[in-house]
Amino acid sequence: MAKVNLSEIALPQELIIVDDVEYMVEALPATYALQFMEKYQEALQSGKSDLSTMKEVICRSVSKDKKLIDAKRFDVVFARKFMHLSKLYQEVLSFNFQDVFEQPDSED
Repeated sequence: MAKVNLSEIALPQELIIVDDVEYMVEALPATYALQFMEKYQEALQSGKSDLSTMKEVICRSVSKDKKLIDAKRFDVVFARKFMHLSKLYQEVLSFNFQDVFEQPDSED
């Protein structure tokens, strides 16, 4: 029986800590990430932020206390914590798009 390589069938995950709160972040599926990048680019070009996309990304990829933060939990977990939410969102983007945001080495 062939061994199953989980890295080929499961999305990568990483524990991140924001303001002393632990979250498990799962990588966005590649197709969704491409759709996100298109929306993000459109928002940058228009000068408008798309806050509903922030919620969508968090609800799709972040768990707290071993439970996915769905739409109901989102409203409770982040009530009156908008700066915390913003920091978490930036960490999620960094995790998912680190190769896009990394600067290439200037030295050869």
